Amino acid sequence: GAEATLRQLKSALERNKVLAIDPAAGAKFDPHQHQAISVVPSPTQDPNTVVTVLQKGYLLHERVVRPALVTVAKAKEPAAG
Repeated sequence: GAEATLRQLKSALERNKVLAIDPAAGAKFDPHQHQAISVVPSPTQDPNTVVTVLQKGYLLHERVVRPALVTVAKAKEPAAG
């Protein structure tokens, strides 16, 4: 029941041009669609890429209604020495 309702809601939103902003981990940070909540060290990811999505964002007719809240990988610090 709940899953069918969710599918109908998603379908209705898509018909009205409301799309989710849900970047994958490792996607390049886009300040026009994402809001960085924190910057975290990440030895496995490139700097200025999305580490985690805390909250999805939404587009309405290709305009940002709410940016996705994300954590972003910090730039690697140069080695001392």
